[in-house]
Amino acid sequence: MFKILITISLLLILGCGDGKTKQTTESDSLTTTNKIASNIDKNESMGEIPLFTLDTVDGKQLNISEIENGLKFKELKNKAIFLIFFGYRCPPCVREIPLLIELTKKYDDLAIVAVEVQGYDSQELKAFGERRGINYTLLSSDDNMDFVSYVQAKSKWHGSIPFLLGIHKNGKVKIIHTGGLGKSSLEGAYQDLINIK
Repeated sequence: MFKILITISLLLILGCGDGKTKQTTESDSLTTTNKIASNIDKNESMGEIPLFTLDTVDGKQLNISEIENGLKFKELKNKAIFLIFFGYRCPPCVREIPLLIELTKKYDDLAIVAVEVQGYDSQELKAFGERRGINYTLLSSDDNMDFVSYVQAKSKWHGSIPFLLGIHKNGKVKIIHTGGLGKSSLEGAYQDLINIK
């Protein structure tokens, strides 16, 4: 019952934004990243102990631990990560899918983890991914609600989608962006992540 209430609440809150893309400058990203950092209590840091074990639609699991200013994905070591929150009925989200597919094919050191937040269960999301030819990791928020709530609280995310966290291979969150992105912006975000020292 509790899970149903949370899901309904999120469905009412979540949805596409107003269709406007918010441009995020590097200083905006760093400011937002610093806000996340200040929200993480260093005494609660779990180091390499998994804080979350997420179930993907293809039956795999992702083990995630919290680090200062970020998240470590055990199964995605040495990869830049786009952690994206999207909806199956959100036009800007759907427009990004072919671009994300292309990026996944182009860059071996980029992992895309996309969490669907508009109510598809794992079976529906798996079928959606197959219809669209999605070649990156898909997660249903139904099975991973604790993680969605965690990201929402830590990042002060208000539920507009698409919502992207760009995570450096060291696990540090370096990019935070709300709104749809075009091809050149996604390419630029990837380049920023791999060129940060």
